[in-house]
Amino acid sequence: MRHFDHDYADEIVTRLRPLDPNTKPAWGVMTPNQMIAHLIATVHFSMGRAGKWRGYDTWFSRNFVCPLILHGILSIPKNVKAPPETRAYADSIPAADLEALNAVLEEYLAAVATGDMQPEPHPYFGDIGIDGWSKLHVRHFE
Repeated sequence: MRHFDHDYADEIVTRLRPLDPNTKPAWGVMTPNQMIAHLIATVHFSMGRAGKWRGYDTWFSRNFVCPLILHGILSIPKNVKAPPETRAYADSIPAADLEALNAVLEEYLAAVATGDMQPEPHPYFGDIGIDGWSKLHVRHFE
């Protein structure tokens, strides 16, 4: 499995660069700008920069679904609904472009490297820690 590191962050930005704002969604329903805002919102949330959100986790999601997704056995379901807070927060991001995404990725990686990262519990998977968030970010970005 890929590691969520500087090389991966650079690769993501490079892979997203050719997207035109009018590109039709290939996987879900988001436009390219909405997708970038969603990715920024997810990283913000994992860093505790998007406020406290309600937990929707259950024993099943924490102990069964989460490990399967984090280890690449189960894919994140297509068109799964993000918590309402995620959608509202993503909609509030004014500059959802690749430069903003790159800056957030660098900030996240710097916080992890310096030990300043205090990750939030995942809304569906509970307390997954830094390693869990890193794995989930890779799965989510892919």
